[in-house]
Amino acid sequence: MRTLSVVTGLLCLVAVNIQSAHAKSADAFFKRFQVVRSADGKLVGIRDRTLPVKFSVTPYVNLIKSQLLNEQSLIGQNLASGAYESDVKSVVEEGLDHNLAGYQSAFDNNVDMVVDSLKKLAILNVDGLFSHEVFKDVVAKYEGKLTDALLLLDPSMIANVNDSSYFYKKNVTYKAVTWGLEFARKRVSSVPMLNTVSYVVVQVEKLITERRQFHQNMLLHYLENFKESELGLTHDEVSLIWSSIYESRIEWYAFWESNSAKGNWSKYGVNNFYFNFRAASNNLRNSQSIYSEVSDRMNFAFQKVTYNNEKVIVNLFDKESFYQNRPAVAYNYDRPTQIVRKRVILNLAQLGLSFIPLSAIIKDNVSSFISSFYETQKITEGALYGYFESNGDSVGQKQIHAQYFNPFDSLTL
Repeated sequence: MRTLSVVTGLLCLVAVNIQSAHAKSADAFFKRFQVVRSADGKLVGIRDRTLPVKFSVTPYVNLIKSQLLNEQSLIGQNLASGAYESDVKSVVEEGLDHNLAGYQSAFDNNVDMVVDSLKKLAILNVDGLFSHEVFKDVVAKYEGKLTDALLLLDPSMIANVNDSSYFYKKNVTYKAVTWGLEFARKRVSSVPMLNTVSYVVVQVEKLITERRQFHQNMLLHYLENFKESELGLTHDEVSLIWSSIYESRIEWYAFWESNSAKGNWSKYGVNNFYFNFRAASNNLRNSQSIYSEVSDRMNFAFQKVTYNNEKVIVNLFDKESFYQNRPAVAYNYDRPTQIVRKRVILNLAQLGLSFIPLSAIIKDNVSSFISSFYETQKITEGALYGYFESNGDSVGQKQIHAQYFNPFDSLTL
């Protein structure tokens, strides 16, 4: 009975969110998602109509090349005066908490490493690297391997309710990454080229995986904020869709968690969703004192607040960074491009880090610091995109897409 009362209370919270949301209709849900049923009407799963089946590495290669050339131009114009270093530090440190205590020195050291990593990119022959036949050959071969892996999946299927290990069994793209890195080591002798192509290999697979998770978070917004009947679903079907979404997030090595999902399939997703909902609510409660105003809860993961005299949306799932425990800012109404610049800098710093002669342990620590600003945050922002989409807010949609940095995903309906 106690469990039932807890769930009932949480359902009431969700009901309040539904009533306070100003979603125009469920039209966007049906434009984006296809409810897949068998011939007898039984739910099979959910497809996202906007996820392409065909795959090419080219969009990412073009994106990273463009970002590198733009950053090199900024470095060249501002390095001698010290303006570039100052700008990078101010972007990374913006909104820095003043209670880092004993972590301030570690934070500063990591920021210095970000600056040093970006400076290493200044001397890269970008056009020469990306046009070299060996670089293009490694990328083409890797694209073939990753395509083979993706053929084992249906990239558009983001939930499959009839197979409790559907995504776990098909978690195969990491094998393509292992192959790609080994092939690059055998094929490439130039250190700059090896570092760059290895970076491309790892990032491409990440982006493909993130794409599904981003769209699942969009779906979670709709499942939470619309009645089942509005989406053409039943209560039990929504529970199974939740289970499939959370099953897809089980790491390939976590067989024990896969067994847990199988053993409690009808409730696995419900339990995960509400556990995360409670955790997000606690994060908001613990951080409330730093906001001058707390307004609408947009969905399970996002909240409108006023922070440092700016109207922003905060991410209740992910903190700002490794050393900053407050909820991450996901959207700034006053400065909507604020997050884009930070993420460009940090993404490129990950590549530049590979050119700095440091031990693997130190590099791993710095890499973790860098990715803590954006890696999980941008995936969770799929739920914020879903909010903007369901409310017909095209400006919000464009901004979230811009800071998502996934060239394999147009998000277009």
